[in-house]
Amino acid sequence: MDEHLRMLLNQVVAEEALLDCVSRTEDVEQNGAATGPATSPAVSLMITNRQRAALRDLGFSEESIRQMTPAEAHEKLGLAKPF
Repeated sequence: MDEHLRMLLNQVVAEEALLDCVSRTEDVEQNGAATGPATSPAVSLMITNRQRAALRDLGFSEESIRQMTPAEAHEKLGLAKPF
């Protein structure tokens, strides 16, 4: 039970970070200037259900998605943070 709760909490944190990033991007597009520094997580922690659906749309099987690390999945979706 604790592991399941931890997984759900991690998913909430990751989705909140993504929504915050999207919100800032929309602010920049509307205002033409950044309102603050845009940051993204340095480490990919999980693959969300939306990301799994996007990977399926790209042609990846359930088995290959299940075997991917979050970093690999995010890279394939173009979400990996460039260094």
